[in-house]
Amino acid sequence: MRRMGALLAAGLVVATLASPLRAQEGRESRDKARPPVKLKSEKEAMTLSIVATVVPWAVFLPLGLRESHEPGLDPGEAAALVAFLAIPIGPSLGYFYAGSTGRGLLGIGLRLAGLAGLVGGGFGLDASGDEDLMTGFIVAGACALAGSYIWDFAGLKKAVRRHNLKVQRLQMAFAPVISPGKKAFGLQARLSF
Repeated sequence: MRRMGALLAAGLVVATLASPLRAQEGRESRDKARPPVKLKSEKEAMTLSIVATVVPWAVFLPLGLRESHEPGLDPGEAAALVAFLAIPIGPSLGYFYAGSTGRGLLGIGLRLAGLAGLVGGGFGLDASGDEDLMTGFIVAGACALAGSYIWDFAGLKKAVRRHNLKVQRLQMAFAPVISPGKKAFGLQARLSF
């Protein structure tokens, strides 16, 4: 039993001495260490946003703008409705991937406002006699929609870089600790960001 205790104590002493030596390692060796969280890819974020933007439009335009003479909702109209509802989400997927949820939701809100202007102006042209006002709604909606797409695509890479910098600053380290005065040992954890 005494030998086992002596071996355990010797192992703890060696581990304790190795901890300060490791802390004195050069910055180069610490920089080579992999970050605890996987970094996000700018290319993947942009691909997600572009695909999620193009696909809903590609489905909606041919199916949603055709005239239907049958009562009820046929499969083409259902697909067009789903695509129309997905249009505001497209560019925001890259922001959600990058961890910028607030920025993604802001983009969705801007696109919803643009679509509301387009749809409201379109229905108003049929029902209202004020053609200039409804044309203004359509133009304002189209500008808001196009502007939100440009704004989201322009800022996407910066959002991914910001996420990666935040993740790289986060570090966690564990080290054994021996207290000779109290005849105790333990584990020390350090989190730095």
